[in-house]
Amino acid sequence: MFFVLSKILAFFVRPLVWIIFCFLGSYFFRRPKLKKGLFWTGMLLLIVFSNQYISNRVMLWWEPEPVLIETLGQYDVGIVFSGVTKGSKTPDDRVYFNQDADRITHTLQLYNEGKIKRILVTGGLGFQQRKVSAAAERLRDFLLMAGVPEEDIIVEPDAVNTYENAVNAARILNKQFPGQKYLLITSAFHMKRSSLCLKAQGISFDTFPAGYRTDRPTPKFDDLFIPRATAIDRWELIFKEIAGLATYRVMGYL
Repeated sequence: MFFVLSKILAFFVRPLVWIIFCFLGSYFFRRPKLKKGLFWTGMLLLIVFSNQYISNRVMLWWEPEPVLIETLGQYDVGIVFSGVTKGSKTPDDRVYFNQDADRITHTLQLYNEGKIKRILVTGGLGFQQRKVSAAAERLRDFLLMAGVPEEDIIVEPDAVNTYENAVNAARILNKQFPGQKYLLITSAFHMKRSSLCLKAQGISFDTFPAGYRTDRPTPKFDDLFIPRATAIDRWELIFKEIAGLATYRVMGYL
């Protein structure tokens, strides 16, 4: 039930939904002043949220700084939260990735460079996915294809959200690898919520953000004046994470 409610909340924190509601209200309401106010509010929201420069600056503030690989020590377990594969895509003879694939490709790089000894991938079937394989199992298949020995991969296939990722990962770490060194690897925009959830389980770890959604903050003409759908996507991610943090605090997960 919580998973479904979180998805409903995620719908209402989307900037595009606010813009649509404003334009629909400007069409259906009869009072001229209200119609005009809603129309221009929708236009203002559309201009602000579609501005590439503004969204990039805000996302730069939200995402943690990248970590230099050469500054990392050695870790016994790299913890990867899933959410980088497409579970509803067919055919099933390959692994499909979304734009957060850096979570697992950077993990593979860290493993190959000897920074992590084992890889714990956690994640089950997401919302409206075909019941074929859990997200963690798809990541395991990719790692196996990339040459990682099966004995160095730990799969947690049941978690359906960030909180369960943390709870289930902590249970495995405490049982199989107690007192060792851990490195949490997830998307930069997702690192705040992921870290807080894992810390709430009493786990000590370092972090390695991946999957950055930002560029260098250069005031180019295109970024300043040409509307971009990717800018709206950035805002959506930020508001989704803020809503997730607020919900998790209310539920006592953090």
